[in-house]
Amino acid sequence: MGHFGSDFIISSLIWLCIVLLFVFTFRHQLKKLFYKKTPFDIFLNKLKNYLEKNYPKINFDFSIIETSKKEENPDTRKYLIIDNIIDQYLALKIENKPSPKPISKNLQWQSYTFNCEPNRDKLPPDWIQRKNALLIRENGVCFRCNKHITIETSDIHMLRSLDQGGKYYLENLVPVCKDCKRVLSKDPKKLNHLDIKDDLQAIAKNY
Repeated sequence: MGHFGSDFIISSLIWLCIVLLFVFTFRHQLKKLFYKKTPFDIFLNKLKNYLEKNYPKINFDFSIIETSKKEENPDTRKYLIIDNIIDQYLALKIENKPSPKPISKNLQWQSYTFNCEPNRDKLPPDWIQRKNALLIRENGVCFRCNKHITIETSDIHMLRSLDQGGKYYLENLVPVCKDCKRVLSKDPKKLNHLDIKDDLQAIAKNY
């Protein structure tokens, strides 16, 4: 049995080093090339894309993805992650938000001040005008979660309620999305019908 020459051994070692260096340098690209995404990976991607698109200002903590690895059933793990995200959404405190910006005079109208006074349990007749002014003031985003909203998809929340002596001045009103209005109502029944919960569960079901 012949022996390999020293030149061959040195050349082989050099080539081995080159291959290892190549693999190390391009390991992430190679992983994407040979690693096939599982349905669970697709679910995580869809989940993060949904949250980034709809709630770009919320810094969701995704550590639950790592801590839920011990759950062997992928469907159960999906809902553990969703429940954690929903809990984070519910935990947002509107009290921690900066005070609303002052409303400019050009957004006010002739009967504005008169209709700021509460009239029993009736909303002001210019309620839609107030909502529109609030959306302009807040650049069309929910005051609580920063989700983009419109006249049709928004509601109004009073920072100081009528029971607390609050009035309908724009400084006491903020525009919120439908989900945040349900959360701020503190009605447990309404919390079972959150759009974000339905959307995330649909992602889990479809992926």
